Amino acid sequence: MRNLRTLFNGFGVCVLAAASLTGTASAQSPAFPSRTITIIVPYAAGATDRQARQLAELAARDLGQPIVVENRAGAGGTIGAALVAAAPADGHTLLYAAPAVVTVAPLVGKTPYAYEDLKPLARASITPHLLAARIDAPFKTVPEMVAYAKANPGKVTFGSPGNGTAVHLAGEALADAAGIKLNHVPFQGLAPAVTAAAGGFVDLVLGAPGPINTQIDGGRLRAIAQFGATRADALKTVATLTEGRVNLDLRADFGFFVPKGTPANAIARLEAALEKAIGSSEFRDFVVRDLTAPAFLPSSGYQEVVDNERAIYARIIPNLPLHTK
Repeated sequence: MRNLRTLFNGFGVCVLAAASLTGTASAQSPAFPSRTITIIVPYAAGATDRQARQLAELAARDLGQPIVVENRAGAGGTIGAALVAAAPADGHTLLYAAPAVVTVAPLVGKTPYAYEDLKPLARASITPHLLAARIDAPFKTVPEMVAYAKANPGKVTFGSPGNGTAVHLAGEALADAAGIKLNHVPFQGLAPAVTAAAGGFVDLVLGAPGPINTQIDGGRLRAIAQFGATRADALKTVATLTEGRVNLDLRADFGFFVPKGTPANAIARLEAALEKAIGSSEFRDFVVRDLTAPAFLPSSGYQEVVDNERAIYARIIPNLPLHTK
Protein backbone atom coordinates (compact mmCIF):
# COMPACT_ATOMS: atom_id res chain seq x y z
CA MET A 1 0.00 0.00 0.00
CA ARG A 2 2.82 2.34 0.88
CA ASN A 3 4.45 1.74 -2.50
CA LEU A 4 1.14 2.39 -4.25
CA ARG A 5 0.66 5.64 -2.28
CA THR A 6 4.19 6.72 -3.19
CA LEU A 7 3.47 5.96 -6.85
CA PHE A 8 0.26 8.09 -6.84
CA ASN A 9 2.02 10.92 -5.00
CA GLY A 10 4.76 10.91 -7.60
CA PHE A 11 2.18 10.86 -10.38
CA GLY A 12 0.44 13.85 -8.78
CA VAL A 13 3.69 15.79 -8.69
CA CYS A 14 4.23 15.05 -12.40
CA VAL A 15 0.69 16.16 -13.25
CA LEU A 16 1.11 19.40 -11.31
CA ALA A 17 4.47 20.04 -12.96
CA ALA A 18 3.00 19.43 -16.42
CA ALA A 19 0.09 21.73 -15.63
CA SER A 20 2.51 24.36 -14.43
CA LEU A 21 4.54 24.11 -17.62
CA THR A 22 1.41 24.26 -19.76
CA GLY A 23 0.22 27.33 -17.90
CA THR A 24 3.58 28.99 -18.42
CA ALA A 25 3.52 28.21 -22.13
CA SER A 26 -0.02 29.57 -22.41
CA ALA A 27 1.02 32.74 -20.63
CA GLN A 28 3.92 33.17 -23.01
CA SER A 29 1.87 32.47 -26.18
CA PRO A 30 -1.75 33.53 -25.60
CA ALA A 31 -4.38 32.59 -28.13
CA PHE A 32 -4.61 35.06 -31.01
CA PRO A 33 -6.73 36.96 -31.75
CA SER A 34 -8.31 37.45 -28.35
CA ARG A 35 -10.51 40.46 -29.13
CA THR A 36 -11.72 42.75 -31.93
CA ILE A 37 -9.11 43.66 -34.54
CA THR A 38 -8.97 47.24 -35.82
CA ILE A 39 -7.76 48.19 -39.30
CA ILE A 40 -6.76 51.83 -39.69
CA VAL A 41 -6.98 53.33 -43.19
CA PRO A 42 -5.02 56.63 -43.23
CA TYR A 43 -7.02 58.19 -46.08
CA ALA A 44 -10.44 59.70 -46.61
CA ALA A 45 -13.30 57.38 -47.56
CA GLY A 46 -12.88 55.98 -51.06
CA ALA A 47 -11.41 52.99 -52.86
CA THR A 48 -8.78 52.10 -50.23
CA ASP A 49 -11.11 51.76 -47.27
CA ARG A 50 -13.59 49.83 -49.40
CA GLN A 51 -10.83 47.28 -50.09
CA ALA A 52 -10.02 47.12 -46.38
CA ARG A 53 -13.67 46.56 -45.45
CA GLN A 54 -14.02 43.78 -47.97
CA LEU A 55 -10.91 42.03 -46.65
CA ALA A 56 -12.00 42.60 -43.04
CA GLU A 57 -15.27 40.82 -43.69
CA LEU A 58 -13.52 37.88 -45.36
CA ALA A 59 -10.66 37.52 -42.85
CA ALA A 60 -12.97 37.75 -39.82
CA ARG A 61 -14.52 34.44 -40.82
CA ASP A 62 -11.19 32.67 -40.32
CA LEU A 63 -9.95 34.63 -37.33
CA GLY A 64 -13.11 34.20 -35.30
CA GLN A 65 -13.12 37.79 -34.08
CA PRO A 66 -14.81 40.91 -35.47
CA ILE A 67 -12.68 43.30 -37.53
CA VAL A 68 -13.56 46.98 -37.70
CA VAL A 69 -12.18 49.50 -40.19
CA GLU A 70 -11.59 53.13 -39.26
CA ASN A 71 -10.63 56.03 -41.55
CA ARG A 72 -8.03 58.27 -39.89
CA ALA A 73 -7.12 60.64 -42.71
CA GLY A 74 -4.78 63.60 -42.70
CA ALA A 75 -1.21 64.77 -43.27
CA GLY A 76 -0.66 62.55 -46.29
CA GLY A 77 -1.55 59.40 -44.40
CA THR A 78 0.85 60.00 -41.50
CA ILE A 79 -1.87 60.57 -38.87
CA GLY A 80 -3.28 57.07 -39.31
CA ALA A 81 0.18 55.54 -39.68
CA ALA A 82 1.33 57.20 -36.44
CA LEU A 83 -1.66 55.75 -34.57
CA VAL A 84 -0.75 52.23 -35.63
CA ALA A 85 2.97 52.70 -34.97
CA ALA A 86 2.12 53.75 -31.39
CA ALA A 87 -0.45 50.96 -30.80
CA PRO A 88 0.32 47.88 -28.68
CA ALA A 89 2.35 45.40 -30.73
CA ASP A 90 -0.04 42.50 -30.23
CA GLY A 91 -1.53 42.09 -33.71
CA HIS A 92 -4.89 43.65 -32.91
CA THR A 93 -4.22 46.97 -34.70
CA LEU A 94 -3.33 46.97 -38.39
CA LEU A 95 -2.66 49.64 -40.99
CA TYR A 96 -3.97 49.27 -44.56
CA ALA A 97 -2.16 51.65 -46.88
CA ALA A 98 0.25 52.16 -49.73
CA PRO A 99 3.92 51.88 -48.68
CA ALA A 100 4.39 55.64 -49.19
CA VAL A 101 3.38 56.24 -45.57
CA VAL A 102 6.70 54.63 -44.57
CA THR A 103 8.82 54.89 -47.72
CA VAL A 104 8.13 58.58 -48.42
CA ALA A 105 6.70 60.42 -45.42
CA PRO A 106 9.63 59.96 -42.98
CA LEU A 107 12.02 61.14 -45.70
CA VAL A 108 10.03 64.26 -46.56
CA GLY A 109 9.39 65.70 -43.11
CA LYS A 110 9.36 65.04 -39.40
CA THR A 111 6.96 62.17 -38.67
CA PRO A 112 6.22 60.79 -35.18
CA TYR A 113 7.39 57.39 -36.38
CA ALA A 114 10.42 56.01 -38.21
CA TYR A 115 10.60 53.68 -41.20
CA GLU A 116 11.35 50.74 -38.90
CA ASP A 117 8.35 51.36 -36.63
CA LEU A 118 5.87 49.75 -39.03
CA LYS A 119 6.47 46.20 -40.25
CA PRO A 120 4.97 45.00 -43.55
CA LEU A 121 2.52 42.19 -42.83
CA ALA A 122 0.98 41.22 -46.19
CA ARG A 123 0.52 42.76 -49.61
CA ALA A 124 -3.07 42.75 -50.79
CA SER A 125 -3.27 44.45 -54.18
CA ILE A 126 -1.30 46.13 -56.93
CA THR A 127 -2.39 49.34 -58.60
CA PRO A 128 -0.08 50.39 -61.44
CA HIS A 129 0.65 54.07 -61.90
CA LEU A 130 -0.65 55.05 -65.35
CA LEU A 131 1.04 57.81 -67.37
CA ALA A 132 -1.04 59.65 -69.96
CA ALA A 133 -0.49 62.67 -72.19
CA ARG A 134 -2.77 65.39 -73.52
CA ILE A 135 -4.18 64.22 -76.80
CA ASP A 136 -2.25 66.79 -78.87
CA ALA A 137 1.12 66.30 -77.13
CA PRO A 138 4.12 66.15 -79.49
CA PHE A 139 4.86 62.55 -78.45
CA LYS A 140 2.93 59.31 -78.35
CA THR A 141 5.34 56.84 -76.74
CA VAL A 142 7.87 56.80 -73.92
CA PRO A 143 10.92 56.98 -76.26
CA GLU A 144 9.33 59.91 -78.09
CA MET A 145 8.54 61.65 -74.79
CA VAL A 146 12.10 61.18 -73.52
CA ALA A 147 13.59 62.47 -76.79
CA TYR A 148 11.31 65.52 -76.76
CA ALA A 149 12.09 66.29 -73.10
CA LYS A 150 15.83 66.07 -73.78
CA ALA A 151 15.50 68.40 -76.77
CA ASN A 152 13.33 70.81 -74.72
CA PRO A 153 14.73 70.76 -71.16
CA GLY A 154 12.16 71.76 -68.55
CA LYS A 155 9.38 72.30 -71.05
CA VAL A 156 7.37 69.10 -70.37
CA THR A 157 4.96 69.42 -67.43
CA PHE A 158 3.21 66.73 -65.42
CA GLY A 159 0.32 66.98 -62.99
CA SER A 160 -0.08 64.99 -59.78
CA PRO A 161 -2.46 64.86 -56.78
CA GLY A 162 -0.15 67.10 -54.77
CA ASN A 163 3.36 68.09 -53.77
CA GLY A 164 5.23 65.35 -51.93
CA THR A 165 2.68 62.64 -52.69
CA ALA A 166 3.77 59.21 -53.85
CA VAL A 167 2.45 60.02 -57.33
CA HIS A 168 4.48 63.24 -57.49
CA LEU A 169 7.58 61.32 -56.47
CA ALA A 170 6.84 58.61 -59.04
CA GLY A 171 7.02 61.37 -61.67
CA GLU A 172 10.34 62.55 -60.24
CA ALA A 173 11.59 58.95 -60.28
CA LEU A 174 10.59 58.72 -63.95
CA ALA A 175 12.58 61.87 -64.76
CA ASP A 176 15.56 60.56 -62.81
CA ALA A 177 15.51 57.15 -64.52
CA ALA A 178 15.10 58.68 -67.98
CA GLY A 179 17.70 61.40 -67.44
CA ILE A 180 15.28 64.21 -68.24
CA LYS A 181 13.79 67.27 -66.55
CA LEU A 182 10.03 67.35 -65.95
CA ASN A 183 8.23 70.30 -64.38
CA HIS A 184 5.81 69.26 -61.66
CA VAL A 185 2.40 70.95 -61.33
CA PRO A 186 0.59 69.95 -58.10
CA PHE A 187 -3.20 69.80 -57.84
CA GLN A 188 -5.63 69.20 -54.99
CA GLY A 189 -6.21 65.58 -55.90
CA LEU A 190 -5.96 63.34 -58.94
CA ALA A 191 -9.29 64.36 -60.50
CA PRO A 192 -8.29 68.03 -61.11
CA ALA A 193 -4.90 66.88 -62.41
CA VAL A 194 -6.64 64.61 -64.92
CA THR A 195 -8.98 67.43 -65.93
CA ALA A 196 -6.02 69.76 -66.47
CA ALA A 197 -4.26 67.26 -68.72
CA ALA A 198 -7.45 66.53 -70.68
CA GLY A 199 -7.85 70.30 -71.16
CA GLY A 200 -4.28 70.69 -72.39
CA PHE A 201 -3.05 72.71 -69.39
CA VAL A 202 -0.32 70.16 -68.54
CA ASP A 203 1.41 67.70 -70.84
CA LEU A 204 1.28 64.62 -68.67
CA VAL A 205 -0.65 63.20 -65.74
CA LEU A 206 -0.01 60.08 -63.73
CA GLY A 207 -1.72 58.23 -60.93
CA ALA A 208 -4.28 55.50 -60.30
CA PRO A 209 -5.55 54.14 -63.62
CA GLY A 210 -9.31 54.40 -62.96
CA PRO A 211 -9.96 58.15 -63.49
CA ILE A 212 -7.17 58.47 -66.07
CA ASN A 213 -8.41 55.55 -68.14
CA THR A 214 -11.88 57.08 -68.32
CA GLN A 215 -10.41 60.09 -70.17
CA ILE A 216 -8.32 57.79 -72.38
CA ASP A 217 -11.43 55.86 -73.37
CA GLY A 218 -13.15 59.18 -74.07
CA GLY A 219 -10.38 60.23 -76.46
CA ARG A 220 -9.21 63.18 -74.34
CA LEU A 221 -5.93 61.62 -73.15
CA ARG A 222 -3.42 59.21 -74.69
CA ALA A 223 -1.94 56.35 -72.66
CA ILE A 224 1.86 56.53 -72.62
CA ALA A 225 3.00 53.90 -70.13
CA GLN A 226 2.29 51.99 -66.96
CA PHE A 227 4.86 51.82 -64.16
CA GLY A 228 4.63 48.12 -63.24
CA ALA A 229 7.28 45.53 -64.06
CA THR A 230 4.81 43.74 -66.34
CA ARG A 231 1.59 44.76 -68.04
CA ALA A 232 -1.39 44.64 -65.72
CA ASP A 233 -4.25 42.43 -66.90
CA ALA A 234 -6.58 45.43 -67.05
CA LEU A 235 -4.06 47.46 -69.11
CA LYS A 236 -2.76 44.89 -71.57
CA THR A 237 -2.51 47.39 -74.45
CA VAL A 238 -0.35 49.87 -72.49
CA ALA A 239 3.43 49.38 -72.57
CA THR A 240 5.54 49.44 -69.41
CA LEU A 241 8.29 51.98 -68.83
CA THR A 242 10.88 49.24 -69.20
CA GLU A 243 9.46 48.41 -72.62
CA GLY A 244 10.07 52.09 -73.44
CA ARG A 245 13.72 51.69 -72.36
CA VAL A 246 13.30 53.48 -69.02
CA ASN A 247 14.56 51.29 -66.19
CA LEU A 248 11.90 51.94 -63.56
CA ASP A 249 9.32 49.76 -61.84
CA LEU A 250 6.97 51.54 -59.42
CA ARG A 251 3.39 50.92 -58.46
CA ALA A 252 1.09 51.19 -55.47
CA ASP A 253 1.49 47.91 -53.58
CA PHE A 254 -1.34 48.31 -51.05
CA GLY A 255 -1.14 46.11 -48.01
CA PHE A 256 -1.14 45.66 -44.27
CA PHE A 257 1.39 46.86 -41.70
CA VAL A 258 1.71 46.16 -37.96
CA PRO A 259 3.70 47.83 -35.19
CA LYS A 260 7.28 46.60 -34.88
CA GLY A 261 7.64 43.88 -32.28
CA THR A 262 4.36 42.17 -33.16
CA PRO A 263 4.73 38.49 -32.09
CA ALA A 264 5.50 35.88 -34.74
CA ASN A 265 2.43 33.80 -33.85
CA ALA A 266 0.14 36.81 -34.47
CA ILE A 267 1.85 37.59 -37.78
CA ALA A 268 1.53 33.97 -38.93
CA ARG A 269 -2.15 33.81 -37.98
CA LEU A 270 -2.94 37.09 -39.73
CA GLU A 271 -0.92 36.11 -42.82
CA ALA A 272 -2.87 32.87 -43.22
CA ALA A 273 -6.26 34.55 -42.91
CA LEU A 274 -5.30 37.40 -45.24
CA GLU A 275 -3.84 35.07 -47.86
CA LYS A 276 -7.19 33.26 -48.04
CA ALA A 277 -9.16 36.52 -48.15
CA ILE A 278 -6.96 38.15 -50.80
CA GLY A 279 -7.03 35.02 -52.94
CA SER A 280 -10.81 34.74 -52.83
CA SER A 281 -13.02 35.27 -55.83
CA GLU A 282 -15.01 37.82 -53.82
CA PHE A 283 -12.00 40.11 -53.39
CA ARG A 284 -10.80 39.63 -56.96
CA ASP A 285 -14.20 40.53 -58.39
CA PHE A 286 -14.34 43.52 -56.06
CA VAL A 287 -11.00 45.12 -57.01
CA VAL A 288 -10.86 44.49 -60.75
CA ARG A 289 -13.54 47.12 -61.24
CA ASP A 290 -10.95 49.72 -60.16
CA LEU A 291 -8.27 48.29 -62.53
CA THR A 292 -6.55 46.80 -59.48
CA ALA A 293 -5.24 43.25 -59.13
CA PRO A 294 -5.14 41.09 -55.99
CA ALA A 295 -1.52 40.19 -55.29
CA PHE A 296 -0.86 38.52 -51.95
CA LEU A 297 2.66 38.49 -50.58
CA PRO A 298 3.60 37.32 -47.07
CA SER A 299 5.46 39.52 -44.64
CA SER A 300 8.95 38.65 -45.91
CA GLY A 301 8.07 39.23 -49.56
CA TYR A 302 6.22 42.46 -48.86
CA GLN A 303 9.17 43.68 -46.77
CA GLU A 304 11.42 43.29 -49.82
CA VAL A 305 9.01 45.28 -52.01
CA VAL A 306 8.81 48.08 -49.44
CA ASP A 307 12.59 48.14 -48.94
CA ASN A 308 13.16 48.48 -52.70
CA GLU A 309 10.69 51.35 -52.94
CA ARG A 310 12.34 53.06 -49.98
CA ALA A 311 15.74 52.81 -51.68
CA ILE A 312 14.43 54.59 -54.79
CA TYR A 313 12.91 57.47 -52.82
CA ALA A 314 15.89 57.77 -50.47
CA ARG A 315 18.00 58.55 -53.54
CA ILE A 316 15.57 61.05 -55.08
CA ILE A 317 13.97 62.97 -52.21
CA PRO A 318 17.08 64.68 -50.78
CA ASN A 319 17.59 66.44 -54.15
CA LEU A 320 14.06 67.91 -54.27
CA PRO A 321 12.92 71.28 -52.86
CA LEU A 322 10.30 69.49 -50.73
CA HIS A 323 13.02 67.84 -48.64
CA THR A 324 12.77 69.41 -45.19
CA LYS A 325 14.71 67.18 -42.83
